[in-house]
Amino acid sequence: MVKCTLVLFAKPPVRGVAKTRLATAIGAGAAALVAEALLADTLTLCESIGSPRPELVLAFTDDRSYFAGVVSQRWPLLRQEGAHLGERLENALAALRPSSDDATVFVGMDAPHLPQEFLRRAFDALRDFDTVLGPCEDGGYYLVGVRGIWPRGILAGVRWSTEHALDDTRAAFEKAGLGCATLPEWYDIDDVESLHRLAADLDTLPPDALPHVRAALAT
Repeated sequence: MVKCTLVLFAKPPVRGVAKTRLATAIGAGAAALVAEALLADTLTLCESIGSPRPELVLAFTDDRSYFAGVVSQRWPLLRQEGAHLGERLENALAALRPSSDDATVFVGMDAPHLPQEFLRRAFDALRDFDTVLGPCEDGGYYLVGVRGIWPRGILAGVRWSTEHALDDTRAAFEKAGLGCATLPEWYDIDDVESLHRLAADLDTLPPDALPHVRAALAT
């Protein structure tokens, strides 16, 4: 039977460390508050996926005790290992040990407003494609998924945290002969402009959506 696993990559919302680009505009304390809210609502997003109901894993950096105190028992904790995101993704895959038909999808904590349908579509895409990418408007991506595993070192040449990350990753998959599906474009929250955009978009969502983000913005 095919196993579906959703892995949330997260870091603790520490003042002075979390959301540094956002902090330059609103201050380190407020940025940490926003990061905490983004994480909380992303956990809810992941937990509310229906069919397929994936197994959940939280891949953390730094303080394990923080995450042990905020997640439910549905979330096994896995430490991120590696010098860059590509290595951390590969090491997480190795630790999860998926079979050749298993579907593993990775997301970050910066897009709790992501339509749940996109996550379902990612798992659906991995029935027919080797990999799947969810592109961000800034040239990065909010989601990456794989059926089975990809070759070690495949993402070594990706220019992380630049506008080239998506294209570099797609090119790496193509070079390795891996078919790649693409989800609709979305945006994540990493600066004050995207935070303002999210605040405006809240008016288009149900009033009970993103409660932690709403509370953070109210303060």
